[in-house]
Amino acid sequence: MRADRPAILTTAGCLALAGMLAVTVLLSAATPADAAVHVPRTHRTIQAGIDAASAGDTIFVSPGTYTGPFTIKKKVLLFGAQGPDTTILDGGDAARVLSVEGVSGGGIVGFTIRRGRSNSGGGIHIVRSSGFLVAGNILEKNWESAISIWQSENVDVRDCRFIENQGSAITMTSSTGLIRSCEFLRNRGNSGGAIALVSSRILFPIRGCNFEGNHADGANGGAILADSSEALVLEGWFEKNTAKLAGGAVAVVRGSRVTLSRSRFTENEASTGGAVQVDQATLTAGLCVFDLNRAKGAAGAAMTIVGRGPAGVNPTIQSNTFYRNAAAEGGGTIWAAERVSPEIVKNIFVMAPQQRTFVGIQQSTPHFECNLVHDPSGAALASLPSADTLVGDPLFCDEAKGDFYLRDLSPAVLASCGPIGALPKKCASFKMVPSK
Repeated sequence: MRADRPAILTTAGCLALAGMLAVTVLLSAATPADAAVHVPRTHRTIQAGIDAASAGDTIFVSPGTYTGPFTIKKKVLLFGAQGPDTTILDGGDAARVLSVEGVSGGGIVGFTIRRGRSNSGGGIHIVRSSGFLVAGNILEKNWESAISIWQSENVDVRDCRFIENQGSAITMTSSTGLIRSCEFLRNRGNSGGAIALVSSRILFPIRGCNFEGNHADGANGGAILADSSEALVLEGWFEKNTAKLAGGAVAVVRGSRVTLSRSRFTENEASTGGAVQVDQATLTAGLCVFDLNRAKGAAGAAMTIVGRGPAGVNPTIQSNTFYRNAAAEGGGTIWAAERVSPEIVKNIFVMAPQQRTFVGIQQSTPHFECNLVHDPSGAALASLPSADTLVGDPLFCDEAKGDFYLRDLSPAVLASCGPIGALPKKCASFKMVPSK
């Protein structure tokens, strides 16, 4: 678990990545007969360059602002020669910027893609394609999603920055793909402000991504919505995302299967499920930190779980750290309903005043094992029906600064059933001072 956010992509990083990817594609696809296509040197417009290119060609685009729309229907790599800060594709708030249709391979690298407008995929719309690469780009202020992926396979989105897009940053429907090392800032959608997955599967972990200030205007999943979908989120950072209804950061619904691992959820907010909402779906959460998340209603400050996915399969919440998450009166850190019995094992709970660790209704009873609870008010202790529950200060290294690693004498480190919590020991309980 990284203690800090994943590294934010810089322009230099975009350029280095773009160059590396372009060289890779050229080496794998080029033949001696391939002609270089340069815009505007050999072809005045980008679309003219695309039309003139042969399958496997790279189209080098010089710095400038180019007005869309553009369409790709063959395997070509569109390459911004000096990176996204100076190579801009603009929809002018009137048209989709780029359509990708029926393509196997190819990609777009090193552009700013902005102000696209369409009913689906104002920035990039990828339809019935496979293996298309979107890398090293900045996508901002597009309407009705920055990237829309429909009935496509193995679409690879990496090292991109998504800023203030409407209708979600990425929507993926009936598709498979990859999302890695991306940053999502202040994007909005009805559900899934940053990423909305519907009947889709993420092939490898959504890894090393930042989600900050995204919002679900109408319903669930301020940052991510998984609806009838599968995903693993690894080493993510979720901060100040919000949802009108449920799942301030993540909503997992309608038979979806989602794993959250080694991720940080801080100051997310919704009416219920301040950080995570699970509704008739399967969740595994491990090695995550949930701190200062808030539910405005009397439900789950960090998590709300309603029902199960497959019959007999309960959510697993193991080896996490929960710190001062708060819900309205009558709520708890984790709230469950409709005959679900989450496995709550080896977690640290540091309670906000007058909060409970778990609230269950409608025959929802958790299985508690080897959890550590610290609640100076004592309100949470009665809600942990487990003989091996530990009570006491977990001795974080510096909780005031958000450092939830443990001191070497922490009861979470020394517990016979431990270790407990998301993060291991990292600092000493006492500092030796040399005598004079």
